[in-house]
Amino acid sequence: MGSVQTRNAETNNGKHISRRFILGVWALATAGLIAGACGANGSEESAPTVEVGDAPTTTAPEVEADGGTEQRAEAPADAEDAPTPIDPAEYLAEASSIEGAPDDRSLPPTAPESPTGAYGYSRYVFSQIDGEVLPTLIEGPRGQQTRCQDLDKECSYLELKALAESDRPIPDYLAMTRPEVEQLVEQLDQVNAAVDASPTIEEACAAGFRIASSQNANMGIHAINPNGSTVEFDPGRPQMVLYAKDGGEQLTRADQGDCIDGEWTGETGYESVGAVFTLLLTDEHPEGFAGPTDNWHIHLNTCAGASTEGGSKSVEDLIEEAESGNRGTFSRKACEAANGAFQEIIPVWMMHAYVDPDHDPQGGVFAMFNPSISPVFDDLDQLEEVRTVRVEGAVAAPINNFDYGSVTAEVGERIVFSNSDSVPHTVTAGSAATPSTAFDSGVLGAGQAWEISFDEPGSYELFCVLHPAMSATVEVG
Repeated sequence: MGSVQTRNAETNNGKHISRRFILGVWALATAGLIAGACGANGSEESAPTVEVGDAPTTTAPEVEADGGTEQRAEAPADAEDAPTPIDPAEYLAEASSIEGAPDDRSLPPTAPESPTGAYGYSRYVFSQIDGEVLPTLIEGPRGQQTRCQDLDKECSYLELKALAESDRPIPDYLAMTRPEVEQLVEQLDQVNAAVDASPTIEEACAAGFRIASSQNANMGIHAINPNGSTVEFDPGRPQMVLYAKDGGEQLTRADQGDCIDGEWTGETGYESVGAVFTLLLTDEHPEGFAGPTDNWHIHLNTCAGASTEGGSKSVEDLIEEAESGNRGTFSRKACEAANGAFQEIIPVWMMHAYVDPDHDPQGGVFAMFNPSISPVFDDLDQLEEVRTVRVEGAVAAPINNFDYGSVTAEVGERIVFSNSDSVPHTVTAGSAATPSTAFDSGVLGAGQAWEISFDEPGSYELFCVLHPAMSATVEVG
């Protein structure tokens, strides 16, 4: 079949994240840093789990045994081909012994040896910065998040609004009651009214807004709202409004323009597309919008305000940058050379809300990146691929929100499976019903990675022993 290699994680010792956070008047001092950080670069459905400490128990198929039930995998009829029985209890015991992050704002106590994660899709992102693997993002609460980044799901502003106004049942994937959906839409209506109050960047400058970023691809220019709420969550008073235009993402921060004495000095055509909210950094994930779909995030080891920020011209440019493995990352030295500010941690939780009907976010109203904002992505899988952190010389296969994603490789090509979630997973051959001994990663804690390559073309099934509903097929050509 091939060869495998396990990467052992190292202890972090809290090196890359401070336990202190700034209180008091912070909005104007940090808003520019927050906005610049945003330019950096799952399946919601899994088997039910029972929490034991920080590790979930498996829910392997149940079969009748002496009047009761036991959990075991079914073996093929041919005894010669029968796999060695997998005992979920052994995996569970190992998973239960793995220490996780103590709270939602903290990193796991292990640091990966290679980059892992996908911006806007995974709980943790670790990037390669100046030869060192450092954390760059924490997103959502611990455990499984309710994400809505699928074209088949009603998750955009207009779709949620139509759903709330209809008598149709609320889809299970939203994990909300009808009153919660109606409350969420009321909140988004308030966001939309705030965004529409200054519909062009010229009007924003005249109203006292300050420019805090270039037009980040699939996001927009971050403009600081002088009337934004800086203490508590208020959907009608976002801290920033996002402005974008087709082609605006081609300009660097230095060339784009600015608000000077209440007037915009750059090109015309930038219109409001969404809003940004920030809340003071707390240990646990904040309460904001109604329902569980608003996964707030924290930026770490980030360069903000660099003069070279921006400048991406097309989807093809983004793909090329992603393949280089350096997208969205600056070393401290490179950041300062570009007149930016390097921050080990920006001490706020942040959330985007895309509410402009002309750029209705088909990837979800709270997605980090909006595929309807230039450069436009028609394929959301491609957008996720672009935002995935790369491993040099290998196929990156991060486990994002209890989902292996789509994995394709060539014969002999290295595949690095990495756990970007806050709970342990496995990469085990076969399925929950018919496990195989062909390969097995063992239990991977948060941030840990495991490598494999295949010597023959074919389709290779895999699953997670701890969460049997997690499955995928690796296509090797």
